Amino acid sequence: MRVTSPAPSYISWPLYAFAASAVASIAAENIFIWLAVALFLFFQIRNHQKFDWPMGPFPLATLLFLGSFFAAALWGVDTANSFHTVHKYLTILLIFFVAAMPLAQNNIRNFLLIFTYGAVFCSLAGFYKHFWLHQDRVDSFSGDKMVFGGMLMIALLLNLMFLKQEPKKWIPWIFALLIATCLVFTQTRGAWIGFIVGFAILAWRLDRRWLYIGAFSAIALFFALPHPIQDRIKSIGEIWFVFDSQGKITNASSERFLMWQTGLAILKDHPWGIGQGNISDLYLKYKSGVTYDPTVPHLHNNFMQILVQNGWIGLGAYLFWIFSYYRTAFRFKSGNQEERDCNWTLLCVFSATLVWGLTEYTFSHQYMNLFFALLGLQLNLWKNSAGDSGINKGP
Repeated sequence: MRVTSPAPSYISWPLYAFAASAVASIAAENIFIWLAVALFLFFQIRNHQKFDWPMGPFPLATLLFLGSFFAAALWGVDTANSFHTVHKYLTILLIFFVAAMPLAQNNIRNFLLIFTYGAVFCSLAGFYKHFWLHQDRVDSFSGDKMVFGGMLMIALLLNLMFLKQEPKKWIPWIFALLIATCLVFTQTRGAWIGFIVGFAILAWRLDRRWLYIGAFSAIALFFALPHPIQDRIKSIGEIWFVFDSQGKITNASSERFLMWQTGLAILKDHPWGIGQGNISDLYLKYKSGVTYDPTVPHLHNNFMQILVQNGWIGLGAYLFWIFSYYRTAFRFKSGNQEERDCNWTLLCVFSATLVWGLTEYTFSHQYMNLFFALLGLQLNLWKNSAGDSGINKGP
């Protein structure tokens, strides 16, 4: 690492507080994001320090992608309504750039550890809700069960990295058991599948024996689970459709298929996008088939939501962003094993989120505050690694 000294406390401590509260509270998340931004700007200006903005294709792709939300809000069907919610992407952009400022490797590690501790604390609260309050699908202190599932998905993947680095310590093993069990209690199928994909990619690189251990553990766990959760798992493979004479879906095993059909109908009339926050206003007009919620707020699929909301240009920006991420992450080289493990684990988090996003719109939740903070930390790793061979300085 070229950056070896710890980051100033005015950067690191607000980021640590953000990491600790990310799973528990979206309000605390936002408070610490803005505190980190305000302190960073204040001390940079007061000390006459130059802003070390990240350069290269991935930061550019991030600006273009998040900018597409604002552009679509301008040309969408209800600009005023869009700007009531689109401002959240400014928060996401700010935490991305602040997290990408010069941090030492130990700062990045501390951030990830503290986030994992926060996830374990919320997992313990989830146990209380499940066993004492008899909550079927547990949630955190704020947000909903699906967001909680996605957060635990990230925490479990990060914890596996720490477990691999220190396999003889008992704490990562206990953390893995607590987080994994609570993830099951959220009954968030998309996060389950996302974790499985992320775990497979992680195990392939770090230790392929984990693939066999993971497969055996998953099979054994299935038969040990209560029947309602077993039924929830079985429902993943139960897919069926009912079509009318014109080939349209009128009923399906999941309402999501009807949502996506409605999204395509909206797109046909609005190829440039309808803007953030306007799905629920148009859904009733375009919906077809048996639907249980006439005012669906989002389409439960990142690609479909971004296409309908931001138009074909927005989808293009999203695909370019994904391509730029993988291009840079795969090109990363470092002589430090811990840095390589961190980069690969964060790539697994990114991949797991893409998979989860096939059945959920992850950009509408507190999840994205954390997700873009992790991307900023990874960008910091790419930029400051001793093994950096120019991967983040353009083609």
